[in-house]
Amino acid sequence: MPDNAPPPGTGQNRRIAMISGGSLERDAKLARLATLAGCTPLPMDHTQPADFLLIDLSSETDRLNDTVSRITDYLQKYRSTALIWSKMESLEVIYAAFPQGQCHFLVNADDVKAMPILAGAFGRGGMDRLHDRDQEVEFRSLHRISDELAEFARALARMADPELKDKIKDTSISFRAAPLGGFQGFPSESSVANDISAKLSLREIIKLRRLRDRFFPPDLFADPAWDILLDLKAAAQEGQHVSVSSLCIAAAVPPTTALRWISAMTESGMLLRRQDPADARRVFIELSPETSAKMDDYIVAVSTRFAPII
Repeated sequence: MPDNAPPPGTGQNRRIAMISGGSLERDAKLARLATLAGCTPLPMDHTQPADFLLIDLSSETDRLNDTVSRITDYLQKYRSTALIWSKMESLEVIYAAFPQGQCHFLVNADDVKAMPILAGAFGRGGMDRLHDRDQEVEFRSLHRISDELAEFARALARMADPELKDKIKDTSISFRAAPLGGFQGFPSESSVANDISAKLSLREIIKLRRLRDRFFPPDLFADPAWDILLDLKAAAQEGQHVSVSSLCIAAAVPPTTALRWISAMTESGMLLRRQDPADARRVFIELSPETSAKMDDYIVAVSTRFAPII
């Protein structure tokens, strides 16, 4: 942040949220959203610092690249936190363009989940904790986020419109608790059998995991981190690149939730972002060498016990 620029929100009791919705109607909705969450909404001003940017890029077409460039410059200058609405079809370009660690991505106009982010369920401190390279990424907190967001969002929505109280449904995804020590440091070497794919077909395992959805509610088994790891390992064995949108689908949870996990796992060093050499506007996601070695070791260990990883 420039020396002459005051910190975001200085001298005010409410945080500042700058709005860029692409239309007067959308601007009004985003302003109301910010107000409900305890923020002061202001029109987008690239010379004034703000705590949050509320940017709806769902309707952007020809102006998308210019908008992304201007917002990226703003984030780098003021270190604000951005909430960015996107359609699934434009997610690749948007995810690749914005600086990692400063953005929450909300796919398909997911306004309800934006309210608790603004009101402090994440807040600036939560974003910092998830994206501070000098601290351990708090994966366990991600297991609780969806339920907390849903409860907070329902309360705020009822405050905004009492008539909605019977219409708002719980869209949370319940995760089983992360195992103690489940995200320890990686070993430097890996002893792996020569032909893992002959012992175990990861694609078949993934199919079996999805088969459960025919008999039970899908959110009963939500486990996005493991689904992400399985899909990336299978793709690596096949020599395939994995796009962000494809990985969101593989995670088997709503795209907004999947992006949260992808971002946190990338910041932790478990996953890597690689720019598409054929298209600079998008990135591929892959396992880090250490994570890939851990997956190899795990697959071999499980294979020797004749137990499927499902």
